[in-house]
Amino acid sequence: MKAMFINGSPRKNWNTAQLLERAMQGARDSGAECEMVNLYDRALNYKGCMSCFACKVKGGRKGVCSFPDDLRPVMERAVEADVLVCGSPIYCGYPTAGLRAFMERLVFPAVNYADFSHPVTGRPKCSATIFTMNCPNAEVYRANAYDTLMDTNAHQLGMFGPTEILYSFDTLQFNDYSRYDADMLPADHKAEMHRTQFQRDLQAAYDLGQRLAAKAKGLR
Repeated sequence: MKAMFINGSPRKNWNTAQLLERAMQGARDSGAECEMVNLYDRALNYKGCMSCFACKVKGGRKGVCSFPDDLRPVMERAVEADVLVCGSPIYCGYPTAGLRAFMERLVFPAVNYADFSHPVTGRPKCSATIFTMNCPNAEVYRANAYDTLMDTNAHQLGMFGPTEILYSFDTLQFNDYSRYDADMLPADHKAEMHRTQFQRDLQAAYDLGQRLAAKAKGLR
């Protein structure tokens, strides 16, 4: 059983990456073979959907993006994984451009398939999306219609099978707030949330990874 984790954050060791690492550990402890991909790695040069429609050509390799760039081998492994977890911080109310480009390349080739299984593997995929953000709580999240904007992106993974969303609110942005123009963000409060709530989020991410791996085993 294979599990793939997609980091849509430019930061390889911060909140989103840490939560993905914990989810990956949970999946690994449940017997999954795991891989992490950092979309903002300098070795990856790619764009979103190029509208070539190769994935729709009759008699062609339907349902799989085969555009020849650095993302192609990543996409091939992603579509064949039993578990797929994508993570992103929220910038201006949306997932990062890197993750959105990845989702275009993943989802658009498969939109003609309504049986909730992938056209290559023929079986459902268990998936989840992890969102990290400065938004303080779920109430403010919904009041600003973030649920409409972001949950739509996350639920696109549902066309491949059961999917979940994990939110991490009020996250720490800097180690030293005094270096940055961020007076509206109380540094002491942020540090306390990182010490308390974020640790609970890490445990939730671990549990998520275990849960997805267990579901994937049952679907094989």
